[in-house]
Amino acid sequence: MGWLQALLAGAIQGATEFLPVSSSGHLVIFQTLSGESESSNLAFTVLLHLATLLSVLLVYRKDIWQLILEFFAAMCGVIKGKPDFQSPERRFLLMVIIGTIPAVVAGLSIKLLKLDEMLENIFVVGAMLMVTSILMFCVDRVGKGQYAEADAPFRSALLVGLLQSIAILPGLSRSGSTIFGGLLGGLKKEFAVKYAFILSIPVILGAGLVEMVDVVKGDQLAIDPLSWFVGFLAAMLTGIVTIRLIRVLIAKSKFYVFGFYCLAASLFAFLLGFGLV
Repeated sequence: MGWLQALLAGAIQGATEFLPVSSSGHLVIFQTLSGESESSNLAFTVLLHLATLLSVLLVYRKDIWQLILEFFAAMCGVIKGKPDFQSPERRFLLMVIIGTIPAVVAGLSIKLLKLDEMLENIFVVGAMLMVTSILMFCVDRVGKGQYAEADAPFRSALLVGLLQSIAILPGLSRSGSTIFGGLLGGLKKEFAVKYAFILSIPVILGAGLVEMVDVVKGDQLAIDPLSWFVGFLAAMLTGIVTIRLIRVLIAKSKFYVFGFYCLAASLFAFLLGFGLV
């Protein structure tokens, strides 16, 4: 892979990872068009996932650092027999934990039941892109919300977590589903976006670790330093820009544009599946 291809791949990964258009769905469409499998560039894929993870860490670095401090403080309280989760920061910490559990269960279930092939089906992608389209048309119509860190109900965290677990299906946008779930659960727009992206950290990290195991087993660690550096930088910077763009669009109620895009992508996926493209 040359550096120009790496630049393009990194930019696409950085954008589709956070835009509500489903990066996994686009990957299946690309594989169907090109005839290539993800495993042919698995090590590079892992690198790009780590780059997008860094994007979230950089944008929300203050919140994440606070969560880390609160985690250790809370654990000390539990050890001393005086658990305290009443502060806004610790409620947010619990929300992240609650929201992560369904995705972990879903990921393990996919692996144990060996349903990986389902995640590469172009018709599944088409159907899920259609669902994503519907969700994006609904996002702007959901209420502004009333909850933030201090008073957000844990049922909202569970709802977001369940939607994130279902978004393991290719074509169903993880970011779009979790933002929609947060708004549906009554979270304020700004908090819903922040919660959705911070909730992506353990998911992206977990997926990267699983793929890294496959990379090591497959002996796919050959490195082209320039291409890897360019791809990593492109994915990270594009990810940062995309996250900031999402925050602007959600505030201006412009998510419907992604609804039209996903609708078009869904129709294209079905045409591709039936061999009409």
